[in-house]
Amino acid sequence: MENKANQNKPSTRRPKTKIKWLIIFIAIFFIFFAAANFVALAYEVAYSGRIYPGVIVSNLNLGGKTQDQARQILEKNADEFIKNGLIFKAESSTNAKSKEINIFALTSSTDPDLARQIFRFNLNKTLSEAYQYGRHNFLFRNLFEQARIFLFGKRFYFSYEINETELLDILKTNFKELENPADDAKLAFGQNDKISILPEQQGQILNFIKALSDAKSTIASLDNEPIVIEIIIEKPNILSSDAAPALALATQLFSTSSPVLFYKNKNWQITKDELKSWIQFKKINKNEIGLEFSTASTTEFLESIASEIDIEPQDAKFRLNGSRVSEFQSSREGKKLNLEKTIEKLNYQYFHEGVNSIELVVEITPPKIKTADVNNLGIKELIGRGVSNFKGSPPNRRHNIKTGAAALNGILIEPGEEFSLLKALGEISAQTGYLPELVIKGDRTIPEYGGGLCQIGTTTFRAALRSGLPITARTNHSYRVVYYEPAGMDATIYDPRPDMKFLNDTGAYILFTAKIEGDELIFEFYGTKDGRSIEITPDPPAIYNITSPGKPREIETEELPPGERKLVEHAHNGADTYFDYIVTYPDGTVKKERFSSHYVAWPEVWLVGKALATTTEEIINEQSSTAL
Repeated sequence: MENKANQNKPSTRRPKTKIKWLIIFIAIFFIFFAAANFVALAYEVAYSGRIYPGVIVSNLNLGGKTQDQARQILEKNADEFIKNGLIFKAESSTNAKSKEINIFALTSSTDPDLARQIFRFNLNKTLSEAYQYGRHNFLFRNLFEQARIFLFGKRFYFSYEINETELLDILKTNFKELENPADDAKLAFGQNDKISILPEQQGQILNFIKALSDAKSTIASLDNEPIVIEIIIEKPNILSSDAAPALALATQLFSTSSPVLFYKNKNWQITKDELKSWIQFKKINKNEIGLEFSTASTTEFLESIASEIDIEPQDAKFRLNGSRVSEFQSSREGKKLNLEKTIEKLNYQYFHEGVNSIELVVEITPPKIKTADVNNLGIKELIGRGVSNFKGSPPNRRHNIKTGAAALNGILIEPGEEFSLLKALGEISAQTGYLPELVIKGDRTIPEYGGGLCQIGTTTFRAALRSGLPITARTNHSYRVVYYEPAGMDATIYDPRPDMKFLNDTGAYILFTAKIEGDELIFEFYGTKDGRSIEITPDPPAIYNITSPGKPREIETEELPPGERKLVEHAHNGADTYFDYIVTYPDGTVKKERFSSHYVAWPEVWLVGKALATTTEEIINEQSSTAL
């Protein structure tokens, strides 16, 4: 009976065993955790201030290097890559032509303001990614990354920015002769304006989008291998076999009167000859072909009449007479012919509604600052002044500086407004009074507008700094320019970017005045002081890491006679600079920002006339004359 009773008692052995193993597991976990924490801490202490072993950027081993040492390695290799540039080559399969060009990180020009940045490296981001790997706020993430580095290493790539639009433009300009785009079936006009169909043609184009993608990989990895531009066989979209119904419609429309465009009391009659170049086939869906106006031809015509319609909106401008603001330019609303909407309207009304008389789409833009505001501005005193010197500038550059300064003189910046210098300057072209300079793109020299405008950008930057305004966008030049010394106090601008922007946080209007005295460009900001103080230290900025530009660079071109040389760009030493911008507000708030600038060493650049290719016939003749 006693044994049976004991058998009925619950066993305590299994729960005690579970608790025992749980305690052992927790102890092992904490021992492992403590050991891992100790190892991580010891590893971190051992490499305090240095990058962990096994970290590679591109093919550069940065393991064990301090941040300063790593930065020097990155800068040296990045600057060398910038000087060597990207090599692109392509070969046509239809006309047996081939071409290879070198595109540098900067386009070259006699005016440094037109030296466009094609790509630039972000060394701060690259260095931060390399150094911070294995250094986070989470222990287990650190352990995982440190173990990965130890076992497998970790490769990073250079962080960079690229101007895709500019690079694609250079590629298309330089390799244009190797392309033979497909031709869609077209309308053809014969004798007595009889309309027929010109058959389609297959073509070949270059894959510039893939070349751009390859360029990005090349830049990130600092690869020196040439980028081969892929050839694409292009098929026509519109086949003559599908266009018969549209041909009948074109014949019917052409036999009737041509369209008339009008706006208010002005009319523009489209002639039959103009209509021939306007009407083209349009693919509506897979099996249906319709008609539309050619965008290129219609745009060209509309642009020719836009000058009779377009009026730029004009803000009221003011000048300061002592402490009194007076008007010197009245405000007016703007008018602009909307090309895209007009073409869309033309296509719909002419081809779908059968309307011949079509009104142009003109948009009205009110001025931002009206003349009536002159007495309500509250502009009292000078709050900041920026000065730069353009001594030695050639005539075209001086002209553009004067034109840009005139465009800015007297404009008003509203309280709370983020001022955009590019927006304030407006269109930069011959139509707005600017003169061009030549820019080297690949092996071509192309006229561009905007030389001298970085003098405007630099002076605006300095005026904003001296006024204590927050700088929201500023990019230094790629290399040091004598017009913008001291180095580190410059700002480059180029439409559509980079821009020079600042915020008017004074609570009052700012009057922007511009003047030229001798070789000095002077911008003054007038408004209402709010008691803030400004400190720039060191002033002028600290300059260090000065590097030599190296040997001159020669660019072969067919635009000069064989062997002729032309200097297009002087040499510039490389350097780094910095200054601290400290603004103390009346309530005691202090805002501090460091402006750091890196300038690449840039060699002297020469254009050299390309030697003429020797033909097979010339070689045979030369050999025959030698034999005789």
